Amino acid sequence: MPNSKLVASRNLVWLALIGHINGCEPQRPPVERDVMRKLLTGFVLPMGDLSIVSRPSDCRTDGQTSLALPLGLFDAFLNANDEQSNDFDLSEFGDRVTTASGHPRRLYLRTRKPVVSLSRAGMTMNDALVCVEVYAQEERAFFVFLRREESTWRLAGEVVSWEEPEEEDLTEDPEDGY
Repeated sequence: MPNSKLVASRNLVWLALIGHINGCEPQRPPVERDVMRKLLTGFVLPMGDLSIVSRPSDCRTDGQTSLALPLGLFDAFLNANDEQSNDFDLSEFGDRVTTASGHPRRLYLRTRKPVVSLSRAGMTMNDALVCVEVYAQEERAFFVFLRREESTWRLAGEVVSWEEPEEEDLTEDPEDGY
């Protein structure tokens, strides 16, 4: 019996050594800057000529959602965007980033150039959730879901959080007899 314990101990040491050699180190915690960099370079900047701002947002959910979002990730998102949250520093992303005070809608009305507002990222170990709000002729807000594979963040999907209601067409239709 004592030999079996020695063999088992030796096997555990070898497994630990092999895991270390193969790079099986514990995954480092997520970094919000990495998430925002992927979101900007892979999603927002390719949208074209627009202004980009950062401000905490609940994505017009009032803290509740019926969307198909993982509850723990949604809670992390709300915590990252609470009343004490600050804007995320996007200055490294160039001259399209605006540090305007006030509401993004005012910036749009002043410049007549679409404005994209990015919230803070809610993160779990391998998932991130960011609200993207668009201010232009029409407004909308949606969540962008990112997933980390090893050390690389990838865009995994988006879901609409809020859209302006469509205006009802009140023009007369001759077929209706009006």
